[in-house]
Amino acid sequence: MPSFAELIQQSSAHAWLFIPSAILLGALHGLEPGHSKTMMAAFIVAVRGTVTQAILLGLAATVSHTLVVWGIALGGMYLWRGVDAETFEPYFQLASAAIIIGIALWMLCARGRISSKQKLRPGTPTGRISARSTPVTA
Repeated sequence: MPSFAELIQQSSAHAWLFIPSAILLGALHGLEPGHSKTMMAAFIVAVRGTVTQAILLGLAATVSHTLVVWGIALGGMYLWRGVDAETFEPYFQLASAAIIIGIALWMLCARGRISSKQKLRPGTPTGRISARSTPVTA
């Protein structure tokens, strides 16, 4: 069985495969971590939203995400036409690695400052329950 890339390279003989595979890959992409799914779910719970509101929120997020991706793709095709992508790819990978390492270092430094400035005890922003808090009675 030929690979997906080979099927695409075989011209329009397998064009029927493009749309269903794009929908499948998009659906799988939407199931990946991120995309503010937790935040949207918390919003629906907080406002005591209905199923219809949840569906409308999901559709709005899907449409806006799709429009942004298309906008970036079309803008990139217009601005970077004639540029060899293989030439710039290593530099983009280095830049993204530097950003990820920078964020990790920033998080470690912030965590170190919090730990050194205050003694970790119950009731601090670490998420622990305070021993001094009184139990909530109904």
